[in-house]
Amino acid sequence: MSDTSSALGGAPNAFVAQEATKRAVMPLDEAALVGVAGPEGAMRALIRMGDGAVISGMEGERIALGRLIEVSPAGAVLELANGNATFLRPYPWGLDLPGG
Repeated sequence: MSDTSSALGGAPNAFVAQEATKRAVMPLDEAALVGVAGPEGAMRALIRMGDGAVISGMEGERIALGRLIEVSPAGAVLELANGNATFLRPYPWGLDLPGG
């Protein structure tokens, strides 16, 4: 493990670890899709919660935000407790976002 990854909590991808905590890249006070991982048909969504915790789940699983309806490279679709669905898209790493 490199010195950079050790300093960042052992994250295997130092770039993601650094960018995931920059407000200009990702809002830190609300849920945001960090990314997806895994093979097609068994992808997991990695979601950073507003309190900083990172949770993951697969299609069909219930997580803290609701039930994951779909997980794909394009993002994740969640069914919320009120029955509505919402789409979480991955944030564009390294781009300036409005209000950042």
